[in-house]
Amino acid sequence: MSATATNRAARRSPAVGWGHAVAFEWTKLASVRSTWISLALAVVATVGFSWLIGASAKASGDNGYDTFMPAPEIAFSSLQVSQLLLVVVAALCITAEYASGTITTSLQAVPVRGRLLGAKAIVLAGLGGISGVVLVALGTAVAGPSAAEFGTFAAGEVVAAAAGSAYYLAILMVMMLGIGTLLRSSAGTITTAFILLFALPQVLPLFSLAWLQDVIDYLPTNAALVLASSDSGPYGQGVAVLVLAAWAAGCLAAGYVALTRRDA
Repeated sequence: MSATATNRAARRSPAVGWGHAVAFEWTKLASVRSTWISLALAVVATVGFSWLIGASAKASGDNGYDTFMPAPEIAFSSLQVSQLLLVVVAALCITAEYASGTITTSLQAVPVRGRLLGAKAIVLAGLGGISGVVLVALGTAVAGPSAAEFGTFAAGEVVAAAAGSAYYLAILMVMMLGIGTLLRSSAGTITTAFILLFALPQVLPLFSLAWLQDVIDYLPTNAALVLASSDSGPYGQGVAVLVLAAWAAGCLAAGYVALTRRDA
């Protein structure tokens, strides 16, 4: 379906409100088995790695090493692995429709392309936020006992880690929606996510350029670490919120331009 045809259909069709568009997108996302499989695997990965990191911290601490890390921060560290499963959910939310051709049906149901993309963003952000709170809570519950005295924490640290993780995962899923809309490829979107989240933070420090070190600080994963920890890091939690918001806005804007200018 071309963008021009969609605009004509939007003028002829009864207005589809935001509430109906969001409900439509949630129904589609919740009815796909891969969504729940990915979320279940994210829980398993978070719990498993939280226990492993906590146990490693205790073992090293017992041998005299300074390995203290509050259990909520251990739980957040485990998200470095499980976040990829949420990336898959966000990527498939749009790329699977292009692969199967059902994007045409979606555009017929919600002809206003910006509203369609916005509804997807709202659903994914909500799912990411809830996932962040649940995953950190479960990870903390496991990491606390496994790290013992090397993972003690205060209630405020749990709240900070849960809020930071919720915001980060919500932002991450919106970012992937934008990239997926731009690339229209599941493999391309997931590969881009891997490069952005894992490869660049590891590769860029190998180059001894001052400006590259500044770039590293503003990558999404490093901004998230600042946001979810009590350490102010290179720029503080308020700036981290803005950095992540800028990433989401930029990716979603690129996806919006692609969606409105290309044929379905």
